[in-house]
Amino acid sequence: MSFFGLGIDRLALFAFAVMLLALTPGPVWGYLLSRTLTQGRRAGYFSLLGVAAGVVVHVLLAALGITVVLLAVPFAFDAIKLAGAAYLLWLAV
Repeated sequence: MSFFGLGIDRLALFAFAVMLLALTPGPVWGYLLSRTLTQGRRAGYFSLLGVAAGVVVHVLLAALGITVVLLAVPFAFDAIKLAGAAYLLWLAV
């Protein structure tokens, strides 16, 4: 069986590596912990859902090779960075 040109064994190894990286402590854990402690369990769950959705999107894009496209076309990467910055400014306002 093949998925994106990978065998099921390599896909399982990739999924395991992604899970390990997602579970390592970092800034996201601090964010989730502080949000849960200050605003309650419900806010923590919603934050966790948002972080998990972001991880899923990032992993899917990486698995589909979008990273290679962004490296090959610098304008696309810059456009995404600027769009992200504009979105963060909009949220701040």
